[in-house]
Amino acid sequence: MRIALKRKKHEVQRHPGNTGKMVFTLLLVFLSVLTLVLTTPRFLYRPSERVAHTIQQCAQEEHISASLLEAVILTESKFNEKAKSHVGAVGMMQLMPETADWISEMSGLPSDNLESPEQNIPLGAWYLNYLLKKYKNNEIFALAAYNAGRGNVDEWIEKNKWTETFSEVEKIPFPETREFVKSVVSNRNRLEEEKKVAAGGR
Repeated sequence: MRIALKRKKHEVQRHPGNTGKMVFTLLLVFLSVLTLVLTTPRFLYRPSERVAHTIQQCAQEEHISASLLEAVILTESKFNEKAKSHVGAVGMMQLMPETADWISEMSGLPSDNLESPEQNIPLGAWYLNYLLKKYKNNEIFALAAYNAGRGNVDEWIEKNKWTETFSEVEKIPFPETREFVKSVVSNRNRLEEEKKVAAGGR
């Protein structure tokens, strides 16, 4: 009986230590998951070799920054070619079908399969180049128009008397568009920095 009681006493004493280890383990798991989530855009959301080649090719053809083009795709779809938004935007560059049809008419590029990166990216790259030209290479205006539409951006420019040197992202009226522009610019800057580091390491 004493032996049994002693055994139970030892078991009771062991519990606090086991509970502490369990809490510590769960905390480590939580921190690992949190770290993964926070760093995912940098380490997991990467274009495949095929998509990376398409990005480079389209950037060259449209005379735009490959880092900017990649940053738009990362922000829009995280390189998911089958991405579809609740409003109907399709593919890696999240093009609305009617916008894609307009781009196709203007550029001669096909737009019958928007889930294909080989169609979606060239269309999006052409449109990005078009917007940059329209807004005199003001990236903020071009990116805002990519997200919110040219009509809205033209209205903001006229209403607020914004000039070609506009750079105050926080003044963009639509929260979603504001965050989109900030995300693209941040991703573009990071990609440029990574390329510099990679080039320096060679």
